[in-house]
Amino acid sequence: MTACGTALLIAAAVVVALRERQPSLPEVPEAQTPAEVRVKAVERKTETVERENVTASDAVAIVCGMDEATADRYEARNDALRSIARRRDLAKGDVDALLAYLRATDDAMRIERVAALKNDVMNLLRSQEPPPKGLAETLMGIFEGGKHPPVVIDYCIQHLGAMVNELDESMRTGVRGAPALPDGGVRGVLVKAAREKTKPYAGTALYSLAEDKRATAAQEGELKRLTLALCKPGVNNVARIAAIQLAGERGFADALPILRETLSAPSRDAVLDTVCIGSIGHLGNADDIALIERFKGDARRSAAVDAAIKRIKGREDIGTPTAGKEASLTLRPLLRVFQPHEGHFNSFGGLGAAPPDKENIVGGNNRGFATRS
Repeated sequence: MTACGTALLIAAAVVVALRERQPSLPEVPEAQTPAEVRVKAVERKTETVERENVTASDAVAIVCGMDEATADRYEARNDALRSIARRRDLAKGDVDALLAYLRATDDAMRIERVAALKNDVMNLLRSQEPPPKGLAETLMGIFEGGKHPPVVIDYCIQHLGAMVNELDESMRTGVRGAPALPDGGVRGVLVKAAREKTKPYAGTALYSLAEDKRATAAQEGELKRLTLALCKPGVNNVARIAAIQLAGERGFADALPILRETLSAPSRDAVLDTVCIGSIGHLGNADDIALIERFKGDARRSAAVDAAIKRIKGREDIGTPTAGKEASLTLRPLLRVFQPHEGHFNSFGGLGAAPPDKENIVGGNNRGFATRS
């Protein structure tokens, strides 16, 4: 989904399923359900990696799975993390142990629990004052290494996006003179992730790039190109939903033909339809009303239809179309597993993810936008 998600509507997707499933339009067959748009648990690999030799306190040792008696017990390890969740001054040995745990690919627990725990560890480390050295490098290394499951990589990308405005320029872009960093630094990693069209975290990477307040005009252009590429059919559905929503929010009118084509296709996906309708509300014109009105009778899409038509008519009335202009952006990345109970209607007229200020076990509101599974 603790650090503050790729969560917009996208996140609606984001990652994105509806609270209630009701019959779709009778004349249009359903092809894919929102329940299928989720990160699936990945079997833990049998390969193990020798843990780094670090000294940690008892609580951190339990969190990291160093205690054999609790290594396979999520509750015990989560309780240990809660016991130190409000600490902002962890000892260096504890910080090193937690960073080593993030890098480790072996764990006795199921992957979805490992992902949730690691996300909270990332939050804890980011809350340290000052933030520990090596955290950004660790998160980038997890992506570059390719040995962690997509859901863990997704969390890393979210946290990098939440950190991007706090990083110095050498870390942000990997300029000359920086230590051994991936090409392009944090931004380079996010761009590379956004190009992974078959991965759900590609959409999360878009939102992380959109967080960058120091982005140049060229980098904004790159964001637009990446977004439009992910809007197309054949892209991972979670990433595609994220891109379509971002296109609407950013006013990328070049996405309109793809959105119209998607809503005219014979197969249906309730979440994809909802996001397309919402973005057409931001980008379209009066000629699009007839296209989206055909979904008005479906409970899963009607709110998005009403909001989109209202937005189009209001824009047409005042003669100030927003298409092609940047809309205000409140990031809500889809990322991770979006569960049905997290859905709610937002101003986009469709699904939204859990609020960005959701309290997490680290204490207080998330500093970024990653949310705990």
